[in-house]
Amino acid sequence: MTESVPLRCSVLRGGTSRGVFFRAEDLPTERSAIEPLLLDVFGSPDVRQINGLGGATSQTSKAAIIGPPSRPDADVDYTFAQVSVTAALVDWGGNCGNISSAVGPYAVDQGLVPVVEGQCTVRIHNTNTRKIINSRFAAADGRALLGGDYAIPGVPGTGARIDLEFVDPAGSSTSGLLPTGNAVDEITLSDGRRLQVSVVDAANPVAFVLADDLGMRGTELPAEIEARTDVTSVLEEVRSIVAEWVGIVSDRRDATKKSPGLPKVGMVAPPSDYVTSQGTTVSADEMDLCGRLMSMQTAHRSYMVTGAICTGAAAGVAGTLVAQVTRSSGHGAPSRTVRIAHPYGVMDVGVKAEAVGGRSGIASVSVGRTARHILDGEVWVPARLFPTSASAVAL
Repeated sequence: MTESVPLRCSVLRGGTSRGVFFRAEDLPTERSAIEPLLLDVFGSPDVRQINGLGGATSQTSKAAIIGPPSRPDADVDYTFAQVSVTAALVDWGGNCGNISSAVGPYAVDQGLVPVVEGQCTVRIHNTNTRKIINSRFAAADGRALLGGDYAIPGVPGTGARIDLEFVDPAGSSTSGLLPTGNAVDEITLSDGRRLQVSVVDAANPVAFVLADDLGMRGTELPAEIEARTDVTSVLEEVRSIVAEWVGIVSDRRDATKKSPGLPKVGMVAPPSDYVTSQGTTVSADEMDLCGRLMSMQTAHRSYMVTGAICTGAAAGVAGTLVAQVTRSSGHGAPSRTVRIAHPYGVMDVGVKAEAVGGRSGIASVSVGRTARHILDGEVWVPARLFPTSASAVAL
């Protein structure tokens, strides 16, 4: 019996994340069979992921499965999987916006969509959230262009700009933009303390708290946040409670184990001068608010795109904690730009509003990214984990 077999894959950077991409036709049909394969490919669980392709952080332990579209308004289906570094766990709960930025170029490079020379658009159906993402980028000679002069904080150098438009992003995993029905709710922690929280769902659900309520400035770098275990434990408790509130888990005590990646949680603060992870000073007038997010129980090194989409949407919803700290939320404006300051710099998010039943809603939220197609090849996996006959993955 063959001990191991090759599995076709590609490695791409999308935004500030890196992931392993697979063709749906090469994988088993059930997630229960895909999960052990992904754990083996990434070398999890292991804090170093030394025996696989993972990079020992949540930002570099991501997988994307690309296949033919299952709806007429899309060009490809894309399923995201967050592979835990330290546990034998794969979280399918939400999407990764950074990885989403590499899906369009991958689809073009793999010949999954017709190549349009010049500026092309790939309509991506993210199966995790059942939402459409329009990816616009330049292509030439049958491939997506890599080179360009667009820079994003957290990635060295520059690249070709990719514009991601998240269409109708509200209610990705819950009942709507404000899943609890309120702009602000109050949470009672296990120690009796009470905290205000805004639960907003756009691209992914996020629980926002005020940095000041945690005794933080909101300008801390990831290492500073992780050193404050009293703060990270509160953030995880808030995340777990909200997971129960919105129905992601039935019991908050199970949230860390059963859904470590969803909902997201973070803290926001008014504009303030700070020094980035690269030692650059950012002044308060360059931003509209400060944001810090957690990713799989660790501090995100920059700012996740889906979190930025949600932050931008929340900034325009009157009464939310995000709107309260934003310099100018632009509530009611048909379009606006929200500048979010994170550990590596400032991210611009474009928000287009729409009126829905007399109330303000979100038509789309856009962000600029870059991506790099790093390699195509095969990863060797145990034959016992690989199907004898692979067919289109049922996700």
